Amino acid sequence: MMKPSEFQTTIENQFDYICKVAMEDERKDYLKALSRQCKRETLFCDMDDYTVNLFSSEDTYPSHFHTFEMDGFTVRIKNSLLAEALENLDGKKRDVILRYYFLGFDDTEISKILEVNRSTIQRRRHAGLEFIKKFMEEEA
Repeated sequence: MMKPSEFQTTIENQFDYICKVAMEDERKDYLKALSRQCKRETLFCDMDDYTVNLFSSEDTYPSHFHTFEMDGFTVRIKNSLLAEALENLDGKKRDVILRYYFLGFDDTEISKILEVNRSTIQRRRHAGLEFIKKFMEEEA
């Protein structure tokens, strides 16, 4: 086995030194970056509830909703008691309630769709609301 020459040993030592210096510089840069990041970060426990809720989301699944299909529209209702009241409501009144409160149609638009007088739509809506109110008071 041959011994390395002094020149080769010197080169190896210089290379070793340069590698160690580069690694030390990289470690210092990494620690500085961590320090800067820590200064910018805020813990969730230090934030108020309003701010935390801005960053949160809630998973929703179809099983969480009661679904009503109508003329190509899908109305999803999360409140079980309201959904049960709507299910027990007469179909004509339910259609008016869903179109008015959940789809944003006004009485005139609903009357054109259902081909009845606007006053009939208004009566169905008021009767439907009364039924829902009574149903929910009894069930609650």
